Amino acid sequence: MAEELPHAPGTDQPPEVGGLRGRVARFGESAAGRYWAHLSTADFMNSSFAFAALAVLSAFPFLAVTATVIGGDIRQAIVARMGLSDEAARNIDGLIATGNQAVDTLTWFSAIVLVLGGIGMASTLSAWYHRIYERTPPKGFLRHSLYQVAGVTAFAVYVTAQVELFDWAAPIGGRGLIFLLTFVSTTLFWWFSAYMLLYRQVPIRQLLPAGVATGACLTGLGVVSAFFFSDQVTSGQKSYGPAGVVIALITFLVGFGVCLHAGAVFGRMWNERQAEKGDAREGRTEGV
Repeated sequence: MAEELPHAPGTDQPPEVGGLRGRVARFGESAAGRYWAHLSTADFMNSSFAFAALAVLSAFPFLAVTATVIGGDIRQAIVARMGLSDEAARNIDGLIATGNQAVDTLTWFSAIVLVLGGIGMASTLSAWYHRIYERTPPKGFLRHSLYQVAGVTAFAVYVTAQVELFDWAAPIGGRGLIFLLTFVSTTLFWWFSAYMLLYRQVPIRQLLPAGVATGACLTGLGVVSAFFFSDQVTSGQKSYGPAGVVIALITFLVGFGVCLHAGAVFGRMWNERQAEKGDAREGRTEGV
């Protein structure tokens, strides 16, 4: 007969199983466990994949046109943001046409579709932040539309300004200065963007931690991209042609979506921690 395993005191399970469940329970109560629980509740991976697909279908065409109108180039924006090598940049150029061609063939119908696509991206991001911060969006179609159009316009200007900033910084300080400017610019932009995406329901001071965390995450993504994504783009082009380049771009965009979730969840948990500390101080004061 097989020898029975000893059971943990007061249970019908072996001690190894009880110990594992105890460690899982302790992890769930820790800061890292609660952080993961918040991310899982926000369904961050599925949302990030959906974000990447929507960005390719909606954001890229919209940014290609708007960047050209204000004197930029969407291809330069992609190359600068991902820190790609010259060979990878040529692969991007071969995949995406210039915005001038899109502007020359733009019709009223296609312009409306582009704007609606951009608004859809803003609406998606707003839904993310409301879910993470557990807020209910205010009613009013006109109010929503004004916020979303303003957000889409601000993002187009932000991307174009980043390209100009990186072009200026590269000869002076190289990648180090570019990464520093990435952190500063993304922190400021996503700090204010979170405030607007939440329709100003959360005080802007409380959203600073989310802005800093998002800036740090996106800067880290830029560092990883600068050292690894060029090879992924070039190898994808050699192996699968333009489809391989698209796969590399989608991978980057999925990481971008994860960074937005990670920064927003960190900001919420920071605020909750500060509120707990404040309540504890008030309790000690009342006890005295």
